[in-house]
Amino acid sequence: MTREAIRTWLIVLVLYEAAFGVLGWCPSLCECGTWYNLQHASCTGRHLYSIHTGAPSIVQALDLSNNSISILNNYELAEAGLTRLKYLNLSVNAISEIGLNAFNGLSELTVLDLSRNHLYYLLPDIFMPVKKLRILRLSKNNFNSHVLRLECPWLTDLTLDSCQISHVPTDMFIGLSHLRTLDLSNNLMIQLDTVALETLKFLKRLSIEGNPWSCDKLTYDLQIYLTRKNIQYHAVCTKHVEPKKFEKMIVYDPRIKYEKRRPLINLNPNIKKNVTKKHSISTPVHEDTVACVTTTDETNLTKALNSISPYWFLMVGLLLGIASGMLICYVWITRKICRCSRQTDAQRVSLLQNLWQFEDPLNDTTISCPDTPPPPYCEVMLRPGRYRNVSITTNLNNNIATNSTEYT
Repeated sequence: MTREAIRTWLIVLVLYEAAFGVLGWCPSLCECGTWYNLQHASCTGRHLYSIHTGAPSIVQALDLSNNSISILNNYELAEAGLTRLKYLNLSVNAISEIGLNAFNGLSELTVLDLSRNHLYYLLPDIFMPVKKLRILRLSKNNFNSHVLRLECPWLTDLTLDSCQISHVPTDMFIGLSHLRTLDLSNNLMIQLDTVALETLKFLKRLSIEGNPWSCDKLTYDLQIYLTRKNIQYHAVCTKHVEPKKFEKMIVYDPRIKYEKRRPLINLNPNIKKNVTKKHSISTPVHEDTVACVTTTDETNLTKALNSISPYWFLMVGLLLGIASGMLICYVWITRKICRCSRQTDAQRVSLLQNLWQFEDPLNDTTISCPDTPPPPYCEVMLRPGRYRNVSITTNLNNNIATNSTEYT
C-alpha cells in the first residue's frame, strides 16, 4: 500500500508541476497558451526594452512584437533560457544591431520574424548556428546601402519586400542554395540579372512586382528565364512598350495593305465571264479594306488627340491672344496718329489763310482814314477776321496821303 500510494503521489506532483509550469509560471506581461500544438507566450505591445520577460524555458513560440527592443546581444536568448524556441517574432521593434552569436543555442528555431525594424546590415554568418531555420522574414527594413550576402543553406523561405533594395549583385544568393520562395517585391530594382538566380536550383516562387522595372531586354530575358524554369511570378512588363518622347518612329504594319485595284482589260472575249465573276467577288474585299482604312484613320486621329497635352492648347490660346492684342493696339495707334496729323494740317492751313492772306490795296473799296491809330493788339488777336492786313493797309494809306500832299 505504501509503494502504490507513493507512486500515485509522485504522479500527481508531476502533473501539478507540469500544469503549474505552463500556467502558473507565465509572466505577468505575457499571455500563455497553446498555439499550433506549441507552448506559446505572447508579450506584444508591452513597451519592453529587452527580451527578458521571465518566460519559462518550456516556451516554444514567443511573440515579442510591437515593443521597443533595440539590440540583440550575443548569447542573450540562450542565457534567458529560451533554447527550445521554434517560433520567434521580433517584428515592429527598433532593432538596429544584432550580435554575431545572438542566436547561438537556438537549435530548434524554425521561424524567425525580424520585419519592420531598423536593420540596415546583417553579418553573413549570423544564422549559421541555427541549423533548422527555414523561414526568415526581413521585410520593411533598409538594406539599400549594404547588400545582404547571407550564409544559410537550409533556408527555404526568405522575405525581403519593401527593403529599399536597388541592386541585386550576382553573388547575393550563393549561400542560399535551398531557397524555394523569394520575395523581392516593392523595392527599387530596375533590373535583375538571371545570373543571380542560377544558384537557386530549388526556387519555385519569385515575387518581383512593385519595382520600377525598365522593361528592357534584360527584364524580358528574366521573364523568359522564369517561365522556362517553371518558377511562379507575376509578369511586370506585359503591356506594349510605347515609344518615349523624341523616340517615336513610324511603324509599318504589313497586315494593313492599301492596294489600289486597277480595272481589268479583257482582250479575250471567251474569259469575260470569269473576269466578271472575279470582279464581283473582289468588290466586297475592297469595301472591307476601305472600312479598315477608315477605322484605322479614326483610331490614329483619336490617339493623336489623346496624346496632345492640354498645356499645348493653353500655350496656343495665349499666343493667339497676345497676337490679337498687338494687332488691335497697332490699328488703334495708327488711327490716332492719322487723326492728329489731319487736325494739325487743318490748323496750319487756317492760320495761313487768316494771317498771310491779304488783298491788293488798289482794289480795296474800304475807306481808310489817314492818321488813324491802329487798333489794340489784343483786339486784333481776338478778332483776326475783322482786322486783316492792318499794317499793310495803314502803310499804303499813309503813302497815298503823302503823295497827294506833294502833288498839291
